[in-house]
Amino acid sequence: MQHNRQLDVKNDTFSFPISKGRIEGLVLVGLVATGAFDLVMYADMAITGIPLEIPNVLGGLVLGDDHQYVEPVGRLIHLGNGIGLALLFGFVALPISKKLVKLPTIVYGIAFAAVELVVAVWLGMLPALGAGLAGLNIGPEVPIVTLLRHIAFGAVLGISVRRWNH
Repeated sequence: MQHNRQLDVKNDTFSFPISKGRIEGLVLVGLVATGAFDLVMYADMAITGIPLEIPNVLGGLVLGDDHQYVEPVGRLIHLGNGIGLALLFGFVALPISKKLVKLPTIVYGIAFAAVELVVAVWLGMLPALGAGLAGLNIGPEVPIVTLLRHIAFGAVLGISVRRWNH
């Protein structure tokens, strides 16, 4: 499928309208970036012993911790979140960022994930769950491991969007 896009190779910028192919591509990018997040998540859980498994946290919030479908429901929410973030990045954050300053797309992806981490996770979700600012009530490692997870997500997001668009 050919995309209706404009590409300025000199400035490494692009823009093209919402299209079925673009949405599908960003959905795939969201799934891949979420997979990168998960790889880092399972590695940091094995290293630190802190059971901060996001699908279980999300599933527990929706169904209650004792429900038999906590993990699969949480996994669907987690994947949906990754897809939603990829769509937000591809359709809103990246085009605006590219107009403000010219940087490699990976930088935009990492910056986007870092902002999402600080606003939604460190200042929102973790305090709301009683884990304190940036999860410090759980342990001093939590801000570091959540940062590493989001760097992985953002890097793969930026690399994948760049490769997919060219």
